[in-house]
Amino acid sequence: MRVTADELRSFYSTREGRRTARLIARIVAPAVIDGPERRFLALGYPAPLLTGLDPKRFERLALLWPKEQGGRCWPQRGNKNCAVTGDLAELPFSGALFDQALIVHALEHGQPDQILEELHRVLAPAGELILIVPNRAGLWTHFERTPFGLGHPYGRGELTRLLARQGFVPKSWKTALVAPPITGLRWLDAPLTRAVPKLGGVHFVLARKSDGPIAVPVSQRWRATRHAPASAVPAAGRATP
Repeated sequence: MRVTADELRSFYSTREGRRTARLIARIVAPAVIDGPERRFLALGYPAPLLTGLDPKRFERLALLWPKEQGGRCWPQRGNKNCAVTGDLAELPFSGALFDQALIVHALEHGQPDQILEELHRVLAPAGELILIVPNRAGLWTHFERTPFGLGHPYGRGELTRLLARQGFVPKSWKTALVAPPITGLRWLDAPLTRAVPKLGGVHFVLARKSDGPIAVPVSQRWRATRHAPASAVPAAGRATP
């Protein structure tokens, strides 16, 4: 059963959740490339990892909450809403629309092949996928009070094969959250990361799209009607505050 937006929001509002978001964000942030011609998509429940990310630094930035999970407006203040709700296996965007995509709290909850197939479709040639999923070898999979203890955890081999089936080639791979989520043991994360780096609670994978359609010119993308960009999605399909 998929974790709800309220449950995720509740976890990330705790001290443990804020710390978790900071640790993962430190890995994700260097992989995100911004710029006036860059187009970025985030799926699942990525908001805690995007603190400080300014949508104005991108040509286009969209965040999609799974419809069965729910979501809300993002960012919460200072910028126009960039978030919509929708089906991860049928993204409401035209092909080759984005340069990078981040996905977290999504792949472990079902339809991984369909989700990655859709991401392959909406990413431009050589587009990059930033993937955060629970690590089967990590301790966090045994703690169901955290969102990384829910859903289907992945071993490295299984995840490599899944990515390959959908046309993605890993460029960079590491794990994070090695110390278990137990009060008093947080200080162990740094030494354990050095000692047993493969036993982190989550996989961080930066993968590149290996093939696909040519990029769609901006003028054509804005005229697309079948799969509209986030800014053109009807109000009824957008996340509510």
